[in-house]
Amino acid sequence: MGSRLEQAREWARVRHALQRYGAQPYRCHLDHVERIATPFGEQARIVAQLHDILEDTATRVDEISALFGPTVARAVMLVTDPRRPNREERKRALNQRLIVLDVTDEAAWLALVVKTCDRLANVIASSEHSPKRFEQYQREHGGFRVAVYRPGLCDNLWQELDGLIDAGQHADRHPDHQLHASIS
Repeated sequence: MGSRLEQAREWARVRHALQRYGAQPYRCHLDHVERIATPFGEQARIVAQLHDILEDTATRVDEISALFGPTVARAVMLVTDPRRPNREERKRALNQRLIVLDVTDEAAWLALVVKTCDRLANVIASSEHSPKRFEQYQREHGGFRVAVYRPGLCDNLWQELDGLIDAGQHADRHPDHQLHASIS
């Protein structure tokens, strides 16, 4: 039957089959998040593949739990945006959920790691392909960092994420960026 990770990949691909991530099939985003999560182990890679499945598909938590266990199911649930009328309210509610997580709980640890991996993947992609989305991540970064960052937990990812956000803010103030933005 294959490994649990292979099963998660296939399951996510089937569930997200009709969705796009920009111009690419959605699986490209899931694979990018998984690659970033690789140093954190197989469970993190599985959660990376499944991290958007509850908010973007008709999948239920009990289905995830039956296939991948309660820890993975809870981690996926923890990273899922709550249903709210707009992005600002969704992110505020999600940040309130994430800020209280205790990293000694395995599902919480997985959720915080994968949420960081997901945000890094989104920031990388948007910095290259979607300036407006990148600006949105810049605006949200302070609140996201307060909610998700834990000292000693994936510090290298935070260094990269903070660097991209900071570089983007400096580029926004650089005269050449304004010229490039007006041309594109």
